[in-house]
Amino acid sequence: MKEVIILYGGNSDESQISELTANSINKHIDRETFLPTLLNLNDFKVNKIDKNSIVFIAIHGVGGEDGEIQKILNEQAITFTGSDQKSCENCWNKIQSKKILIENQLPTPEYIVSSRNKKIHPDADFLNYQGGFFVKPNCNGSSLGISKVKNKEMLQDAITFANDFSEDVIIEKAYNDSEYTVGILNGKALEPLQILPDSNRSFYDYTAKYESAKTKKTLLNDQGLKDELKNIALKAFFSHGCRIWGRVDFVFDGKNLGILEINTVPGFTEKSLFPLAAKESGINYQELITMIIEGSIKET
Repeated sequence: MKEVIILYGGNSDESQISELTANSINKHIDRETFLPTLLNLNDFKVNKIDKNSIVFIAIHGVGGEDGEIQKILNEQAITFTGSDQKSCENCWNKIQSKKILIENQLPTPEYIVSSRNKKIHPDADFLNYQGGFFVKPNCNGSSLGISKVKNKEMLQDAITFANDFSEDVIIEKAYNDSEYTVGILNGKALEPLQILPDSNRSFYDYTAKYESAKTKKTLLNDQGLKDELKNIALKAFFSHGCRIWGRVDFVFDGKNLGILEINTVPGFTEKSLFPLAAKESGINYQELITMIIEGSIKET
């Protein structure tokens, strides 16, 4: 029986969500095949890990999606789930990810970068865009630190807020039509989902993701759109060097799709987007856990 260490928590802003993910995995894992152990990252000591075990990385945010734990485990030749250090770094750093997408001719909303040491000129042509902007930390997850602003006069407060989470800040043209997400599992795209945020929220923010009962996730009927989303998602996933599992998030402006980001450790409770996409693809939650573990072992 294979020992699975479900690693979660740490000091990330997303540690509470990570704990929900870990407890859900522990509850539903196939105990006839695996022997699970829950371990908080704050209690993690790499020299105490059995090298015959596999670490299921359930850490959202800092420590889990930034490549830090992947580097430590790889150096000790310990098998772990999901993407490696470099691909996690590529996805975690939104500026770096944008560059990779553009280099690979993949669609993503136009953006500029601000930081504490680099102010945005208020007369920049980019800021004349009438659709509004998303202002987001360069490195963070779960929509923490993100603001949607209607015009350039609102930018500075949003930049200051985002700076609380990251030195560099992305100002991105808002696509206001639709939001989609595509899960990737062992080299194949799952059924795309459309996200319909709580109408009381201006976008799919932290509250809409984790607290609102009014946010909806639905299947798409348009086969052409589904195929396009799957195709672009796979290209984006592999362009960043990702493996095993992850999720690619999209926005739509009525004419163009744009990739928002690639999540290397997306939310993973039964009600999260990735398991829901798997369910709609004919894979139940326990099977999904097994497929991630077994796929990661094969890739080692």
